[in-house]
Amino acid sequence: MVLPGEERAAAGVYRAPPELVREAHVPSLDKYRELYRRSVEEPQEFWAEIAKEFYWRSQHTGPFLHYNFDVTKGKISIEWMKGATTNICYNLLDRNVYENKLGDKIAFYW
Repeated sequence: MVLPGEERAAAGVYRAPPELVREAHVPSLDKYRELYRRSVEEPQEFWAEIAKEFYWRSQHTGPFLHYNFDVTKGKISIEWMKGATTNICYNLLDRNVYENKLGDKIAFYW
């Protein structure tokens, strides 16, 4: 007996149901590749755009992104939005419950 999806699993490809794809933040492999490319080729612009979706208690000071991966140029370092502060609990829960009025929706099935 072949269960639903097993023929796709054998081929190594799993397709999400259309209703899930319609609401997905990244609805296709092509969209994923586009986002990935932008994150690598334009990291400052890409992450600045993502950061706009969050609440920030204080904004960053100085450059948005600064990094050094070359040991010959000094200490290896990454600074991202240095000086910015936020409240992760507020961004993940409170904002969605109160501001976005999603308190009556199931957030996670266990």
